[in-house]
Amino acid sequence: MFAIVEDGAIVRTASTVQKLFNYSVPDGAGIATMSDFMTQKNVKDVVNGERKNEEYYFVTAGDITLVDGVPTQAYTNTAKLLADEDAKDADGNQLYVQVYDASANDGKGAMVDTSEKMVNKGLKTSMTEQVKNVANSLLANTDWMVIRKAERDVAIPSATATYRAAVLTECTRLETAITNAADVDAVAAVMNAQNWPRES
Repeated sequence: MFAIVEDGAIVRTASTVQKLFNYSVPDGAGIATMSDFMTQKNVKDVVNGERKNEEYYFVTAGDITLVDGVPTQAYTNTAKLLADEDAKDADGNQLYVQVYDASANDGKGAMVDTSEKMVNKGLKTSMTEQVKNVANSLLANTDWMVIRKAERDVAIPSATATYRAAVLTECTRLETAITNAADVDAVAAVMNAQNWPRES
């Protein structure tokens, strides 16, 4: 994005320099470089304000404003739900999982509530599931050895046993850290510090 800045205010913004001038060539044609052209015409690059990771935040673009003379795209970063919470309707009433009941609605059938509450999953739950999926994926290649050991008492190679134990240890470490995370940024820090072992 680019902006024309004149007298301490943003006059116009556009995705390209050409669009700033409606694809016409303004006075100043023949200037040696684009940089010189932009300087002469008060065109500046728009920089991004703080934009957090959308895996952990809802990010919406705001206005482009001048910050210390620099056109800056503002963003609103709203943390996603950290822990699970009961799902409620607009009036605050608990929502329940529904099932089809053929006898409801005078025998015409309808969806009816069960006693199972609907839950909005928080990041702690979804990231824990993600970690478990990674662990399961890493263990899947050697699961057959565990089955072979159980069914035919064939020893699991020590390197494989060590690797599998390390995978489980890392999974447990991550699950505990996610559970203990105080906020969304702490969950993100845990997920960015995964240290899965490599199979030798």
